[in-house]
Amino acid sequence: MASSSVKGYLEITTGCIVYGMVGVFLVLINDMGTLPIIFYKLLIGVIFLAGYVYLTGKMDLIKIKGKRKHLLLLGIFKLMTIYFYFTCILYSGLSIAILLLYTAPMYVTLFSPFVLKEIPTRLGIVGLLLSMAGIVLVVDPSNLVGAGFSDMHFVGLIAGILSGISFSFLIMNARYLRDEYSGFAQFFWATVFCVIVLLPFASDVTVPVLKDNFMLLLLFGVVNTSISGVLYFTGLSKVRTQTASILAMFEPVSGIFFDYALLHSVIFAETVLGCVFIIAGALLAVMENISFRKHPEFET
Repeated sequence: MASSSVKGYLEITTGCIVYGMVGVFLVLINDMGTLPIIFYKLLIGVIFLAGYVYLTGKMDLIKIKGKRKHLLLLGIFKLMTIYFYFTCILYSGLSIAILLLYTAPMYVTLFSPFVLKEIPTRLGIVGLLLSMAGIVLVVDPSNLVGAGFSDMHFVGLIAGILSGISFSFLIMNARYLRDEYSGFAQFFWATVFCVIVLLPFASDVTVPVLKDNFMLLLLFGVVNTSISGVLYFTGLSKVRTQTASILAMFEPVSGIFFDYALLHSVIFAETVLGCVFIIAGALLAVMENISFRKHPEFET
């Protein structure tokens, strides 16, 4: 195995594990709403990314080309995904949020025949069914019986499901853009869009609150946005996209680990089993397109 491929695997894995710490930061940040947290996280992250591009002299990485409407859509789906994901974390906990987020491959399998004109295989359908079973185990429909919309846990579960759906459209849109923009460019401009849209929410945070949370926000933006993003997309250029998708499954696993180890959250057997089902379904959904024969499309 080439040394560059090994380095790519390590970079992607590390990036995904680091991003799994999102729940820890959200719990530690005090007196800030979801949207202001997202704004300052992404603002700090995009400043760091811009500095990275400038210092390395790789300005061509973020050059805007064609398909600008779809690049804008990418930003919209990114913003929706983050908002729903963070809302689910705040109301239903990280374990449930990260598992529902990673039902995205299930929705990709469901929607891709209509959006990308890709017919799912038998393996993809099996993955879809496994992920659906995992959702049932994680959400536990019996908890929803009689639950009103005032129930914050119910709101969190709905937000989690919506995060998976919006993430699936982000993935499909990114797939459409991959011939025009590198993964790094997509990540950068989608983040810039989110920062611009969320700018009005910056004023929702008072100066004392911002000062008290500044170091956490700085670490959140630099570590959880920029470093994890740079590691992931740098590694992505060295390995096959399908392999990177499988390695990304380290994120939900690491998220649950940090939730349990650092926040001492309780993890139920149903959640663990649901985790197994959802990840297995997601793996099948991404593995259906893997070819073990060399093909020009998969060459880096």
